[in-house]
Amino acid sequence: MVVDSASEHFNASAADSTNSPPIAESWCLTQVKVIKFSYMWTINNFSYCREEMGETLKSSTFSAGPNDNMKWCLRVNPKGLDEESKDYLSLYLLLISCDKSEVHAKFKFSILNHKTGGDKRNGEPESV
Repeated sequence: MVVDSASEHFNASAADSTNSPPIAESWCLTQVKVIKFSYMWTINNFSYCREEMGETLKSSTFSAGPNDNMKWCLRVNPKGLDEESKDYLSLYLLLISCDKSEVHAKFKFSILNHKTGGDKRNGEPESV
């Protein structure tokens, strides 16, 4: 509501000859809590996985900290999820439990080859 009235005020002041910025009679600052954390899942002997297309490996459940009520896990389908993805590895971040109605998450996956510290193509970490 405040944004709309500030926008209307700005449009009205743009119509007159002065170029002064809009002035708000009241304002509000909302701070969004951002929690950063990392999680490493090691799958020993991954190259020997015998899972078929659609079969899943799951990590243990994890959270951002001891007081965090959001529980996550990673899921991987080594041979893809379905016929369309059978030649690809499918990797998912799953929200297992949460007491909030809506959650926004920004995440980055890195897949490392244990022997070289990087991916099999060029020896460098690969971000997915």
